Amino acid sequence: MADTNLTYSDMLANKVTDVRHYILSLLEEGALCAGHQLPGAREIALTLSISFVKVQQAIETLCQDGVLETVSRKGTFVQKDWHKRALRENVAVYNQLHRMTWATGLLKELNREIGGLRMTYAFEQGMLEIRTTRHVLVNHAEYMDIGDIFRECYPDQSVFFERPMEPFRVGGRTVGIPFSFSPRVIFYNPTAFEQAGCPLPRPGWSWDEFIQTVRRLKRSVPPNRVINWHPQFFLWMNFVVRSGGCLFRPNEDDPVAVDSLQTLAGLKRFADLGAELGSTDPDGDAFSAAFLDGDAAMQIAGREQMHALASSNNRNWGAVPLPLMPDGLDVTAQATDLICVRASCATSALARKYVRTMLSERVQDYLAKVKQNIPIRKSSAFLSLDLGDPRDALFAMELGKVSTAFHLAPPYPGALVTDGINQLLAGKGDLEEGLAELAQMARTWLAIHGRMAKGSIDRSPARTGRSDLQAVVPQL
Repeated sequence: MADTNLTYSDMLANKVTDVRHYILSLLEEGALCAGHQLPGAREIALTLSISFVKVQQAIETLCQDGVLETVSRKGTFVQKDWHKRALRENVAVYNQLHRMTWATGLLKELNREIGGLRMTYAFEQGMLEIRTTRHVLVNHAEYMDIGDIFRECYPDQSVFFERPMEPFRVGGRTVGIPFSFSPRVIFYNPTAFEQAGCPLPRPGWSWDEFIQTVRRLKRSVPPNRVINWHPQFFLWMNFVVRSGGCLFRPNEDDPVAVDSLQTLAGLKRFADLGAELGSTDPDGDAFSAAFLDGDAAMQIAGREQMHALASSNNRNWGAVPLPLMPDGLDVTAQATDLICVRASCATSALARKYVRTMLSERVQDYLAKVKQNIPIRKSSAFLSLDLGDPRDALFAMELGKVSTAFHLAPPYPGALVTDGINQLLAGKGDLEEGLAELAQMARTWLAIHGRMAKGSIDRSPARTGRSDLQAVVPQL
């Protein structure tokens, strides 16, 4: 009988890991689905030119990990919840890998130091992960505190930008470290503007100018290709902060700002833009592909879009700041790519290798070369930014205008509020009434946890009747 008591180091030293990766790739690609029977071990051995014993060992380890199960006299089958397993070799990422073309080179750099890793989008968790702002903050309890490891690996922290890291220190714990970050801007297609007889956007353009531009572009561009609009936090939060709003204001008697005039104004503008477009495409992948092909007019994105454009055949594009809002602020919500380590399954030794490698000069310079946002290491950031290109120089100018005031982690009910706003913007409830109810829910939550001053809980506008929001937001 095959020996299945393999350590991770054992796996890296033989062909078992190759077989595991092959089977996991079949799952990722949809060639195997929940309940499907795995091809026979001999068939896999022939396909990979690997011994039958090694294939058996790999299958047994995947059974132990809960991905597969062997049924006596019937064969081996894919478990129903295979995608929920956190596997030793998986680096779970926030996006589909074909959209993260820079990730292939990053994985090579990681495997030079760690070995045996693979990147995955289909698996919901990994021992190591690459995540975005909202995910890390609302799920912070699931991640290891890597602050001491960071300081141990890099005693001189002056080599890194400090401000982008601040939001991810939650309750004295460092739950994620940005390895790259970016302000957000609008990328635009000059040809689409020319065909619509529309002047090119300019720095400092107003909200009214922006809306008029959208209306003119609709004459010759399908509405769902004018600009990317869908109710997601990373988009609408920019409209909130540029309108002078936020979700929570710490250190105030009433820290809930969900229903403030500024936040409401920002969300109304975002909703008005959706109404102006009439028809929107929630498939961000399809919209990005259309912009890269020159078939969309504008796209709100961070600097990672420059990497996608450099990899495409589209050389005719420009970049401009987001429009200024009346009585608002010239800021954008920080786009962040974070490294984090799942607390339930990782070792401090592996976490140390991960943090050291991802923030190393070699990896950071790789990110600089491919223009994957702005590297967190200062020397790599300066290497990356081409100030001679006005499109790239825009990001250098916008760096000082980035807002990191998210406050989505406890004690603030960030998941409840952001999920609720997503639902409201998707048309599931009146926006103003829904925000009032969301704010009241947040105040109740904070009061329960002793984070509201006495008498502050009733500061939100009184509601009349039952809001539709009650049906779409989890109850406290």
